[in-house]
Amino acid sequence: MVARLSLAVVFVGIGIWEIAQPSYWAMYVPGFVSALIRTNTFVMLHGITLLVIGLAVVLGAYLRIASGLAVLIMLSIVVDLTVTFGFDDIVIRDLGILLIALALFFDDTNYMRLRK
Repeated sequence: MVARLSLAVVFVGIGIWEIAQPSYWAMYVPGFVSALIRTNTFVMLHGITLLVIGLAVVLGAYLRIASGLAVLIMLSIVVDLTVTFGFDDIVIRDLGILLIALALFFDDTNYMRLRK
């Protein structure tokens, strides 16, 4: 339960922040993405995605799917940050979030789940 709440707080919090202040997050958008879509639009769509995943995790709705999506998003973030900025404290933090999402993905308990 603590892992679920931790992941949900991060995803909901960052999701809201990305929606409210997309320009703050613009520097983290890879160049190839900026070539396809406006940076602020991408950040806001990303924020909405994080918000939905975070809410699904905290509610226990489709937890396997939500945590799987969280794993994919965090994996892409860790890889992109490592390639762009090198292996640093931010990458280590995001790697920790990735591992929490991975643990939730493989958790077979049904504690407070709405759907499998």
